[in-house]
Amino acid sequence: MRLGIRSGIAFTLGLACGGTVDGMAAPETGAATTSSSTTGSTESGTPSPTTAADFIAQPDGGPVTSCTLYADSCPAGEKCMPYASDGGNRQDATRCVPLAPSPGTVGDPCTVSEFPASGHDDCERGAFCVLYDTTELLGTCAAFCIEDEDRLTTCADPEARCVGGPDVLPQLCSSDCDPFGNDCPGDQACYRIGKHFVCLADVSPGTGQTGDPCVFTNDCPPVSLCANNDEVANCPTSGCCTPLCDTRDPAAGAACPGYPEHECVRIWPVGTGPSLYEWVGACALPTDGGL
Repeated sequence: MRLGIRSGIAFTLGLACGGTVDGMAAPETGAATTSSSTTGSTESGTPSPTTAADFIAQPDGGPVTSCTLYADSCPAGEKCMPYASDGGNRQDATRCVPLAPSPGTVGDPCTVSEFPASGHDDCERGAFCVLYDTTELLGTCAAFCIEDEDRLTTCADPEARCVGGPDVLPQLCSSDCDPFGNDCPGDQACYRIGKHFVCLADVSPGTGQTGDPCVFTNDCPPVSLCANNDEVANCPTSGCCTPLCDTRDPAAGAACPGYPEHECVRIWPVGTGPSLYEWVGACALPTDGGL
């Protein structure tokens, strides 16, 4: 079963990055506990342990480099890639690796060889395989940030932004807002619409709580969504607000309101969500056979 999350929008759409979702103009890349919102990372500064940069662990003392990642300094036929120099799961250095014979472009399915943080994938130069399956080493190609004339990291795509602080390997580009952050302008917040997270006007009551009735996704407080009544226990109306959660965290389900009835359930089937945020889930009733 796939979460039948209600993705209608109340009142005004928030315009942040452009793009089209569900036929409407809206932007198209962190984790927090299921009970509160945290501050996300933007283009500068060091992210907290609960920001968008969490898809790659931050090395102690900052990265050690041997090639220039964001202004690829490797020779033709190779690309600069972050990897775990100790063979573990934490990228702490960079090196030149051979390009795959027919590399995938940004948004294409990809695979990593050897181990998750090996730095060997089949994405094109300037792209990195973001894993959604660390056992089979399957993922989606995402663009690296690039250096501008001031040696600041930015994105070639004007509708995308660079996710991750300067001490994070790697920094990647995304056109989604951070569902656990505060990178939306003004009084807007980041909400799920279709297969993306977009900035929308927050029209939830100031006292909005988990389990409150809702019709539209932005009827709910930030870091939550409007779920169907058969997905939330004791929901008295057609839809109720429920918090987002991090499906990568084994303890996330226990932090859900209404646990053990509610668990941290994937919003999207594996391999079908936004590449940097596919792991985002919602506190909901589990179903036989999973999602």
